[in-house]
Amino acid sequence: MSVAAHAACVVCSTASGAPIYRNDDVSVSSTGRSFAASTVVYVCAACGHAQTPPVADIEGYYDSAYRVHLESDDADDLYDERDGTSVYRNEHQANIALEKLDLRQGATVLDFGCGKGRSLRALLAKRPDLEGYVFDVSDAYRAQWDEFIPRERQATYGTPPDWAQHFDVVLAFFALEHVADPRAFLLDIRALLREGGTLHAIVPNVRQNPGDLIVVDHVNHFSPSSLRMLLAATGFDHVQIDERAHDAAFVIDARRAEAPPAFVPVQADVADDVRYARESVERWAASAAKVAVFEAEIAQGRKAAVYGSGFYGVFIASHLKDRSNVAYFLDRNPHQQAKRIFDLEVRPPTGIEDDVEVVYIALNPLKAREIVAGIAPLHRVARDFFSL
Repeated sequence: MSVAAHAACVVCSTASGAPIYRNDDVSVSSTGRSFAASTVVYVCAACGHAQTPPVADIEGYYDSAYRVHLESDDADDLYDERDGTSVYRNEHQANIALEKLDLRQGATVLDFGCGKGRSLRALLAKRPDLEGYVFDVSDAYRAQWDEFIPRERQATYGTPPDWAQHFDVVLAFFALEHVADPRAFLLDIRALLREGGTLHAIVPNVRQNPGDLIVVDHVNHFSPSSLRMLLAATGFDHVQIDERAHDAAFVIDARRAEAPPAFVPVQADVADDVRYARESVERWAASAAKVAVFEAEIAQGRKAAVYGSGFYGVFIASHLKDRSNVAYFLDRNPHQQAKRIFDLEVRPPTGIEDDVEVVYIALNPLKAREIVAGIAPLHRVARDFFSL
């Protein structure tokens, strides 16, 4: 993969300078799969936006290769455990939307870049008076949509002309980070909203989940400054960015402005965002060596398991010189337990055997210690733990 000496920022068009990170060995996608492409990251000193060149044939990738939770109808990401009850991401997102949005009776709501559309489905279950629509750049999710949305309210690849200025609300859950041209994406959404309509979006927050910076198919890694600049430039105002409502994410609410889109520089000190991006990728550049040292000095020849079967699990396993000592992955999410990672089964934490001597902790490093402390089966016998 050839890499330009610099990249124009997709938010403010400023030249970003040389890449701050490049990995040609192992790339990992947002769906937790190893990927045959280099991961390259640039950061913009003008607005704090970090970006990764899009994967080759990005339209074809999302049309035919990118599949999210199609292993079963109810497959979803485990968001939290509350009083012994599992809370899944799409349910949580629907609850946030209900809290944030003043949805009138019968409001028209479009889930834009929706995948299976489970957040909208959860929202409609709580508010059946709403008129729901779905759009994605793939036909892969039609069977799931058909269960709760009539065909005339579904669209793929492009939106029908009569959808223009039709919607009170457009939802975009974890979509904006994937698109090569975020300005065009938001201009498309603006054209679908009624005047005064609302965009409700969620995107990753790299400050709370540093691994997002090196996800190969996440083109955009936003800061609050770059988000505000992007929204102003695409015709949105009354912007609110909530960093607390959703773990490791920005929840964005913005109104379709009366004035047409215009580039409006956002005055902000972004030096801290740039410094964070640089320091974070420096740590990731050292992570492969850290895995190798632990494997050689602590784990060699000992039975091991990997706790976490998503991005971090695939990242660690991909950098092991010899995976033959890894017996299986562990994950609390029962939907993950239906998968195989590197042809290894994914077990619940209770499935760890006492002869496992080493556990690779493959979780967000900012939360790993707290989470692992609460997983009793991991501590049933003495073990050596590795964490990023």
